[in-house]
Amino acid sequence: MATFKTLAERPKEHPDPDAKQVYYTSNVLRLFAEDLERRQDTQVLDIGPICGENITFLSRRVKRLYVCDMFLRMDRDRRKGLPPGRAWRHLDYPPQSFDGILLWELADRLEEREARRLAELCYTLIKPGGKVVVFVPGEQAVQQVVNAFVIGDGFRLYLRPQPHLDLPLRKRQNRNVLGMMAPLKSVKSFIYRNGLREFLFQHG
Repeated sequence: MATFKTLAERPKEHPDPDAKQVYYTSNVLRLFAEDLERRQDTQVLDIGPICGENITFLSRRVKRLYVCDMFLRMDRDRRKGLPPGRAWRHLDYPPQSFDGILLWELADRLEEREARRLAELCYTLIKPGGKVVVFVPGEQAVQQVVNAFVIGDGFRLYLRPQPHLDLPLRKRQNRNVLGMMAPLKSVKSFIYRNGLREFLFQHG
């Protein structure tokens, strides 16, 4: 089981002094980055929350980075009482556009129907062999709010709370996550000591 550390153990190179809760070293992010490095002319989609550190990290590793903050769009639509499916119009990229997609924790903050719709969109947008990153938060209070996972040195991820976003957490079990993300196939998964889970899915 991987280790999830507290602020008291925070390294000096912590990128964000305001993200004070926890950090950990991400195995899935490392595998995701290694896969991108083996590809040519790579294109990646990050669905948010928007984070300057992540844009810098990814821009150094891919030819073209697309950022579409679906957390913000879905939160706005929810507050306006609009159907959740309305937000998917923002993901109108051509089929097989991306070598990698970072969903972070969005899928576990959606109702089942919309989560499955998101998985179907990813399957359409990702190239054969491309990877999709999915996180499922644990039980700690800091994980109940929406977080940006800020990428630091050595594939460390720091939780930066996004209190302006109000998307409920579903707390799905592993089997539900795997079923929800079909037809994408799970190739790796990790669980950390605080309950946070990481999944790496693949097209084909």
